Amino acid sequence: MSPFPEKESLPVVERPEEFPEIPMEVENKSFVTPTPTQFKAKVTDDKGQPLVQPTGSGAVSVQIPADQAQLTTVAKGSINDSLTWFAAFWVRIIKKAIHFGWQMVVGGRKQ
Repeated sequence: MSPFPEKESLPVVERPEEFPEIPMEVENKSFVTPTPTQFKAKVTDDKGQPLVQPTGSGAVSVQIPADQAQLTTVAKGSINDSLTWFAAFWVRIIKKAIHFGWQMVVGGRKQ
C-alpha cells in the first residue's frame, strides 16, 4: 500500500498536444534584435593607449610557449611548484584549441 493513497485515486487524462495559433502580424515582425559582437568604440587607458584591438577576421590563434610533450611532463610535477600550474594551464588551452579548431602557433611556426 502506498503512503499517499490520495495520489493513487487521481485519474490520468491524456491531452493531445496543441500548438497555439500565431497571428500573421506577429509572425512577420521581428521582435528580437541582434547584438553586435564586434564593437567600434576605441577603449583607451589613462595614457591614451588602446586597451582592446578588435580583430576583423575573428580567427583565434594560440601561441604555445613550449611543445606539448614538455608541457605534459611539467604539468605532472609538484603541486607546490608554480611551473606545474603554468604548464597545466597551457595543457588546458591546447585541449580547448583542439576542441574548437583554433590555430596553434608553437615557437613561431603554425601547427
